[in-house]
Amino acid sequence: MTARMKAACVFFTSRTLSTMARHKFIDIGVNLTDPVFRGLYRGKQKHQDDFHHVIDRAVDAGVEKFVITGGSLEDSEEGVKLARSRDFDRLEFCPKETQLKYFEMQFDLAEETKLPMFLHCRNSHQDFVDVMRRNRDRCAGGVVHSFDGTAEEAAALVELDLYIGINGCSLKSEANIEAMKRIPTDRLMIETDAPWCGVKSTHASFKYVKTTFPTKKKWEAGNCLKDRNEPCHIIQVLEAMAAAREEDPLELSSSIYHNTNRVFFSSAG
Repeated sequence: MTARMKAACVFFTSRTLSTMARHKFIDIGVNLTDPVFRGLYRGKQKHQDDFHHVIDRAVDAGVEKFVITGGSLEDSEEGVKLARSRDFDRLEFCPKETQLKYFEMQFDLAEETKLPMFLHCRNSHQDFVDVMRRNRDRCAGGVVHSFDGTAEEAAALVELDLYIGINGCSLKSEANIEAMKRIPTDRLMIETDAPWCGVKSTHASFKYVKTTFPTKKKWEAGNCLKDRNEPCHIIQVLEAMAAAREEDPLELSSSIYHNTNRVFFSSAG
């Protein structure tokens, strides 16, 4: 995927929170405009729209805020509507030179708006770091989401005073886990990148998961759908992170929550 800022990030705050939830989460990367949350797969209606059930499950798990990512103007506009009631291995979509050009141009917007950046770096670490170093003083900071790099790459991002977002794809291998363990707590954020990037049974992190949700292979009301990641599964990412780091889950979630508030919501009052 490209080293660039997402087309848009829209903030959606849940209005209710289960009193049973002990953890507080801000999912910094969730693709809530994806049609699978409306039961649509490749243009065909496979099951009924269960978007509100997905949100309810997330809220019950402790998710207070969602950062909705948009890969196009249409996605972003839809994200805004939701708030009111997607890269260099993707060269088939966009050549490397174009990605680099427009990534750098994103700093014009960052400098103008004074807003933090939502970044994605995949198979492009050195190019990403080079661009960031040239432009770091032009932006108010930000987060590199869906991180799946090495410990050395994580250290370079921390040196740039950036935060690092962790999801299920960040924890596939033991090497991934070791890299995550070396990230300072005050640089961590958490996400699902739903409907993708869940913690799967084939992942090295799966052994740490304690919380499960009623799940069906074929859609059934009131259940999660197998292979469709949901924001409620953010608790599983936390459990894997905390266990691997040998940290208390509640303390870790609290630290991550405050990190995210500090970057994205410090001016919210």
